[in-house]
Amino acid sequence: MEFTVQPYTADQEAAWDRFVMQESGNGTFLQTRNFLNYHPAGRFEDASLVVTNEHDAIVAVVPAAVQQRDGKRTFVSHPGSTYGGPVLREAYNTAARAIGILQAIDAYVAAHYEAAIFRPTVGLLEKEENQTLLYAFTYLGYTQFTELNTWVPLAGKSAEDILASFRQDKRQNVRKAMKHDLTFRGLETQKEIETFHGLLAQNLEKYGVQPVHTAAELWEFKSSRLPEIAEFYGVFEGERMVASGMTFYFEQANVVHTQYLSADLSIRKYSPAAYLYYQVLCAAAAKGCKALSFGISTEDNGKVLNFGLVESKEGYGSCHALNLSFAKDF
Repeated sequence: MEFTVQPYTADQEAAWDRFVMQESGNGTFLQTRNFLNYHPAGRFEDASLVVTNEHDAIVAVVPAAVQQRDGKRTFVSHPGSTYGGPVLREAYNTAARAIGILQAIDAYVAAHYEAAIFRPTVGLLEKEENQTLLYAFTYLGYTQFTELNTWVPLAGKSAEDILASFRQDKRQNVRKAMKHDLTFRGLETQKEIETFHGLLAQNLEKYGVQPVHTAAELWEFKSSRLPEIAEFYGVFEGERMVASGMTFYFEQANVVHTQYLSADLSIRKYSPAAYLYYQVLCAAAAKGCKALSFGISTEDNGKVLNFGLVESKEGYGSCHALNLSFAKDF
């Protein structure tokens, strides 16, 4: 089977997004042009690829950009998305096809770049888990990096089941918070999203970093770009927002991912964060989701583990999964 690899062009946007969301087995909204295009022009130098078969049908896409890494012109899975690719047609989940497609991509990238870094979709978020693609990277001599992800199984769980799965200290924190007059609800207005962003920035300030997204970008997600995907929640004590969260819904996998979770750090009499986590888990379970992903607790391609962070996530009944990335010098 012959595969042709070509650079993505803007006139392919509709076909690209249709392929990712309707025809692929491991694509998510994070790999659509609709999502990637929220980044302002010029932020990244796009290097995305489209792979077609002998019938000129799309069989894979690779959201990507070109960056200088360690002095090398490097092809990288799109920096504006958590996951890149390749995103493969659902029917192409076989060893021969996965390897064949990756061989074609590898040859193209080797001819145009000095190095490559791929971040395929984590299995938890795939419609159809593609282990053959992961093996194909090893087959072609890529170096694997491993990061630790945590997630909570939710299928068939009630609110009582969820609380019972928490570690004792987390259960106590939730029950203590329940004694206060707290309200958990969705955030709907632009002003509420701005308050959410302010609370998030306050949390990140202690680490010397700023939120990845601006308040305007978050409102765009909510109001127009991702209205069925991005959800915003707040915990209120009276009119005061004491905790807030943002989640993404991955429809193909029926999984919710927590993008941001933050709480008012000045509150000591109870844990707004524990109450928020509990309520977000309950909301996802009530929606019928099979799992909630907390994301990774690692840095530097998995070489550094934040033990305090992963221990906290484990306290909410979490299981573990591995996020893999692959690198190669040419």
